[in-house]
Formats: sequence, structure tokens, C-alpha cells
Amino acid sequence: MQPPVLFAFGFANLAMLSALGAASIPIIIHLLNRRKFREERWAAMRFLLAAIRKNQRRIRIEQWLLLAVRTLLIVCVVLAMARPFLESIVPVFAGQRTHRVLALDGSLSMGTKAGETTRFDQAKQLAARLVKDARQGDALSVVVLGEPPRVVIGAPSANHAEVLKELTEVTMPHGGTDLTASIQAINRVLEASTIAQKEVVVLTDLQAASWRRGGAGPDQALKRALTTLEARRARSVVIDLGAPGGANLAITDLKLNTPLIAAGMTPPPLVVATIHNFGTNPVESVQVRLVVRGVVGPAADPLTIPAGEERAVIFTDVDFGGPGECLIQARIDDDPLPLDNMRWLSVPVREALQVLLVDGDRKSEPFRSETDYLAVALAPEPESPGTPSPIKVEVAPESQLSTRDLARYDAVVLCNLARFTSAEVSALDAYLKQGGGVVVFGGDQVRADNYNEALFAIGQGILPAEVGPTVGDTEGSSGRFVFNPLGFKHPIIAEFTGQSPGVTASLTRVKTARFHKLILPKNTSARVALAFDNGDPAVIEAPRHRGRVIQVATTADVGWTTWPLHPSYPAVMQQIVLEAASGRTAERNVRVGQPIDQALPPTGADAPVTITRPDGKGAKSKLLADGDVSRLFYEETDLEGPYAVRVAAPVSLEAVFAANPDPAESDPKKLDRRSLSDALPGWNFDYRNDVSSLFDDATSVRQRGELHRPLLWAVLALLIVESVLAWRFGHHV
Repeated sequence: MQPPVLFAFGFANLAMLSALGAASIPIIIHLLNRRKFREERWAAMRFLLAAIRKNQRRIRIEQWLLLAVRTLLIVCVVLAMARPFLESIVPVFAGQRTHRVLALDGSLSMGTKAGETTRFDQAKQLAARLVKDARQGDALSVVVLGEPPRVVIGAPSANHAEVLKELTEVTMPHGGTDLTASIQAINRVLEASTIAQKEVVVLTDLQAASWRRGGAGPDQALKRALTTLEARRARSVVIDLGAPGGANLAITDLKLNTPLIAAGMTPPPLVVATIHNFGTNPVESVQVRLVVRGVVGPAADPLTIPAGEERAVIFTDVDFGGPGECLIQARIDDDPLPLDNMRWLSVPVREALQVLLVDGDRKSEPFRSETDYLAVALAPEPESPGTPSPIKVEVAPESQLSTRDLARYDAVVLCNLARFTSAEVSALDAYLKQGGGVVVFGGDQVRADNYNEALFAIGQGILPAEVGPTVGDTEGSSGRFVFNPLGFKHPIIAEFTGQSPGVTASLTRVKTARFHKLILPKNTSARVALAFDNGDPAVIEAPRHRGRVIQVATTADVGWTTWPLHPSYPAVMQQIVLEAASGRTAERNVRVGQPIDQALPPTGADAPVTITRPDGKGAKSKLLADGDVSRLFYEETDLEGPYAVRVAAPVSLEAVFAANPDPAESDPKKLDRRSLSDALPGWNFDYRNDVSSLFDDATSVRQRGELHRPLLWAVLALLIVESVLAWRFGHHV
């Protein structure tokens, strides 16, 4: 416990004051020496007594002086051991108390090593030295700048030993730096302090990606945060731990060429790793290895990556194993920043993709129902030519939509449904919140007013576009439209890129006689994957909640279009379903600092959750009730790597999530004093890249007011004085 401050004084070792009783030792010895002599009459004594009476006054003064020096000597020794200091009530001698905020940059680039020590380790060592050299009575706080920032010690602490302990236990996150949120966190810490004199010491490598995000200057929120910091009259010191230039090779992306994986897919999906050379020199013989479910595969062919460029490595024939959680890792050899030399990808391997087709016009005759062509396209018979489909379909009539457990399906396809009830809309909305995919086809039974009111809802509902009037005519050959692939840019039709004219013609020569005019709202996030040659959208894709919705302007059968009769139909329909269902796996891979947030059936509310972090430590949580779903929400994704999640009954879920750092954090470019001033105008800071100068600077307020050093000098002086006086007084005649 930190000793209290008594009026203007404080003592670091208050218990040592109990030793002040030792100051009575010289007095006791003096008194005992006076009583140990016995008087004897002796003739010659009268001459000695006469001399003593003559010098008695001088001798008494000398004895008292020696006694005072020896007593004061002991008092000074005891006080020095108690380490007294003066508070701000005596500013001429002591100076004011200081509240010092130690702000450690926690961005990924601080993991750069010089030998065996990272920049973050160096920052911790310097922060610890500042704590050890702080004046007794000064208070300290510790903040880790990050995304989000972490306040380790918020309230000003005068317990320096406890601050040192907390510093020792601080770990470096693997994310970026939200500079605005970090400055705001420092402001909150300073606002809670009643100490007038404040100081902020920022220990950072000044990586440009962290300190100059989004252009040359700060945004308005950051400007306000810096203005508030300046208004608190806090002295800011920036300690630059970075080094200009530097080479760094990083894996910046790891992905599949398909949104979902089912066991036994042929050909197997491709794994694509992207390696970026952030240095100023080319790097040769770069080898990339893939680790799938803990098994290290052979390295890809060595690469040469020019300075400032990136290269993609494609892994084929990857064995993803059977159904279950599949964790993939790509690796390259270590360099000074090893944290970005690996990247993770979590992929749940399904036994098959389950798709529900809801038919708005069921008929008993073959290929007369709305879903017949689509069912064959998604899940052809096993004896059909071509590769087996990973999709399994179930067909249900429109009346069963609200009673089916939609959570069982990866995607739900609605074909020419007439109208939707509020219960059906609620079921679809809850399904999208759980990451499901919904595909909506048009047709002659569609009630546009009901679709727009129940599903579009002025841009706030499920559908990405308003359903307008029908365009075209099914009678005769007039008014027939063909597709415009828009450069084959959307993933749904990206497979047609670079194909022969005969292959692309199976898509671009499809004839459509009639379609719903789909009207997109302004500032929408929806994307048009395929259009008609008159410019109207044909296929629209948009995110909704955690899932995806794909809206098709025409029918799924041959009622309005010849598409089901063309070879492109099965391929595009499978891609539409895969894209719609991708929401359930997209949330498995997050950026470091981004929370794990997944919706589950509402029956799981309050179910216990166990999370195993990448460092092996465990965390406990519960599913949260959130309307018509329950949510798995975990924020502490500060480390890169896998997070294994186990949810107890009734959900009984085991899943692996992967967190990866922002690729921008791999760029070693840094700011200097001038560029930092340009990036953050209005912030007055003291820049240091010579760390030793910080400890020599008297204005850093680290020793002012401490009295133990003057007391030790006083002890030395008193020892000399006592020796001289004892020698001088002992030689009197």
C-alpha cells in the first residue's frame, strides 16, 4: 500500500520512521558515562578541579555540540531511509505532482523485432523505467493504443509497484490503431484526474498506416479529440521507436474460389494466398506452405516478388477432409515482423448444402411447376453427365413457408410466390439474421403491391429493389430481351470471364420475353450482377442483416424466359445459391479487433459459451437474447489466429473463427517529426528519438521534491563535521 501524504510531506517508507528512536542512543550513552565514575579524594585533584572549573563552560558546550551532531546524524540516516518528499504546497522546492499517462502503441508493426526484442517490448521497458524514476507522489495511468484502445490503468495510481506489475502483464494486440478512439481514451483518463499538472508520453514506432489514416490530415472527430487534449494543458511527449525504411514480406489475403465447401466437391475448391512485398528491394525464393487441419503440405514453387508488388499463389488438389471445422493456414519464412507471415482461414465443410425451394405454383405434371427446372439444375441426378453437385434440394409448397424450420437450410429460394404474410416475413427476417440466404424469383403470380409493402418496405425490408411494372410480352416474338453480363465482374457470373464465345453465348443469347422492372433506391449497397440489354437489372445481390438476398427479375422456369434451356442455367443457378448462402461462413473470418458476432436460433438464449483463444487461454460467455434470435458476441479478438467456440445445449454448436490483422499494418513506412506535425496539425508535442534524453530532461518531472538525496549528502557532511570536532575537542589542554 502506498504511504499517505502528510500535509506537505510524504514518505515512501513510512515504517522506517519508527527507527527515529535510535536518535536517543547518543543521549543515553552520554548520561550513562556521567554516572559510571566514583569520587575519591586525592591531594593533587584540587589542581585538576581548578582547571576543570576554569574550562567547565567551554567543555559543556563542546559536549552538547558533539551530542547534537551525533543525534542529528542518526535522524538524517533514518529520514533518508524513509525517503521523504515535498508536495506542491512548497512548489519552490518540490514542484507540482504530475499525472503521467503512458500510452503504448499496440499496432501490429510494434511486433517488429531487433534481435529478440520487439518494439513493443522496448516500449514496455522504457515505460517501466519512467515509472521507476518517477517522483514519489506522482500518479500514473497506462493506455494501449489500438483498435479498439485498451485502458489498462485509468484512475491515476500513485502505487508505482502496482503500475510496474500491470506493465509487465500487458500484452501486445495484433491489430491496427484507431487514433481517434485512442486519443479520446487518453482524454477520458485525464478528465478523471484532479492533479493539475498532466503529461502524456506516447511510445510508438510512428507507422504511417496508424498515424495518417485516410489522407494527409485528421478527420473532424480526431481534430476535436486533439483540441480537447490541448485544452487540458497536458504536456505531450512522443518517443519514436521506429526505424526508417525496412523490408517486410506479408501474407495479405487467404481465400477460396467458392463461398462454401461440401465434402467431396469435384474439382476441389482452390485456395489462393496473396503475398505482398512492402520493401524497397525485390525478394527472391519466397516459399509459401499451406497447413490444412494441422497437416503441413508441400511448399508451392518459389516466387520472386518485386519491390512494392504482390503475387498470388494458387493451391490445387487441397484435401479439406470430411464434414466439420476446417482450419487453413498459409505460412512464409519469418522476417523482422513475423506476425504477418501467416494468415488463417476458417472453413466449415458441409456434408452437403441444403436448399429449400418454395414453389408458388405446384403442378403434378413434369416441368410444369415453378421449381422443376431449378431443382434439376441445382441437384441433377447422379447418373447425369458432369461433376456431382454439392447441393441437396427440398421442394415445399407456398403454404409451408411459415411452418418450416428455415435454420436447417443454407439457402431458401422463393419461386413466383403470390403474396407474403407478416408471419412469413418475420420468419425470413429472422433467417437472414442468422446468416441465411434468400433468392426471390418473379412470375405472373407476384403481387407487386404486397412485395413492396411487406418485403421492400421503402428500402428497409428484405428485398433490395422495389418491384415495378412488368416489361415485355409473352405473346409472339416481339419485345424479347438478352442479358448484358456487365463485364462478368460479379462472382455469380465470373466463371464466364475469358471463356470462348460459344460458352459465353449460352448466357448472352438467352431470350427473355417478360420481367419485373426492378427499381433500386438511391445510395444502395446492392450490386447488379446481370442486366438486360435495355439497362434494367436482371439479377441483384445485396447483404441483409448477416445474410444475403438475391432478387431475380424473371422466372425460374420457362414461363417468361428461355434461360432454363441453356447450358449456362445450371452453372449460374448454383453460383446464385452459393453466393446467397455465403453469409453463414463469412462471419467465421474477422479482422483482429472486430467482434465475433453470429446469430443463432432464439432457443439458445443464455446457453453457456466457452471460447479458447489463440494463446490457449479460455473465456466464458453466454448467448444473448436479441429479439427473434440469440447472439454469440465476443469482443476480445485482439490476437491473430483461431478462436474455438463451444456453445452448450440446446444449440450444441462447435465452431472455429479466425482473426487476421489488417494488411495495411504490414507497411513499414513511418512518419518523422515534420510529417507527424503535418498529419496532426494543432497538436503540440515534444518529439524524441533519442530515448536517453528523456531521462536527462529536468522538465520530465521525475525527481523534483525528493529529499532523501539531500539527506544523504547531509549525513556525509555530518560525519565529516563529527570527526573534525571530535579530533579538535580531544586535543584541548
